[in-house]
Amino acid sequence: MRAGFVVLVAALVASMGGAQAQQPATAKLHKQIGTAIDSNGVVTSLLAGTNVIDTTSVKCGATNGCIVDVGSMAQVIADTSGQWSICVLIDGQQASPGCPVQGTVPSSNYVVGNLKSNAFVANGSHTVQMQVQMPAAGSIAAWQVDITLLKN
Repeated sequence: MRAGFVVLVAALVASMGGAQAQQPATAKLHKQIGTAIDSNGVVTSLLAGTNVIDTTSVKCGATNGCIVDVGSMAQVIADTSGQWSICVLIDGQQASPGCPVQGTVPSSNYVVGNLKSNAFVANGSHTVQMQVQMPAAGSIAAWQVDITLLKN
């Protein structure tokens, strides 16, 4: 029985072309240039659709450009339950990974969502904007945006 199992494994490996384990990718370490943090804990009304929560300007002084790394958090409630999302825009363009749906915002209780985003920018001044997209009018009770500028 054991000999049959060894032959089966050998045949499987051969059919895969002798595939070997992939080597892990080498990560490039980036030097931090600076960090900006903005937040608010005051309950504020939101409209259905896109709401601009925060706008910050950052300056990349690196010759080869910078990576803008953004962590954002929002605590929201809606008048009518539905899907909601957090978006980060850099110079008007969605940062990676876009605006993933955070889930369903309830009408009976606040829910918290988080997003980690990044984008490459050239040398110069840039605008970073946090947005919340709501299915209906509602409120935001707390939010925070952490922007880290990294030398490319």
